[in-house]
Amino acid sequence: MAMSQLQQTMATLRMSLAEIQHKENQLDSLVAQFRTQLRRLPRQVIYGKTSLEMSLAAMGEIEERLADAVATRRRLLAIKKSAMEELETLELLKRVDEARRSLQALKQRIRTSGEDEETLAEIRRLEQFIADYSKRAERAITTSYQERQEK
Repeated sequence: MAMSQLQQTMATLRMSLAEIQHKENQLDSLVAQFRTQLRRLPRQVIYGKTSLEMSLAAMGEIEERLADAVATRRRLLAIKKSAMEELETLELLKRVDEARRSLQALKQRIRTSGEDEETLAEIRRLEQFIADYSKRAERAITTSYQERQEK
């Protein structure tokens, strides 16, 4: 994936996550509102502000809406989890790509100005970093692919 395409994809995912967070906040407020209504309705019957039948019907309707909001929030959180995992994987790929470019620049510097212990140590560190994080990214991508295939 080219760097600009990677950055564009990451920006799109961040925008999606912001939208998801906004929706999650809305759903949290809605769930809290429904729960508050369910707590208050029995008092209205007790103090004669509404009839028993109207309160029971309203409570049933509120319970249905609450269940729907909770289910929607659960589905939203599943989407959020997937988006966050995807963003983390892309960030790993970006870091590996940056490390590869740094490694290439260091190797070029060795060719032009010769070896020194500090540069060689940095090359070893970058090579280890690339190996470790490439494996992590591979596992994340493979896991994500396998989860999609199972669904």
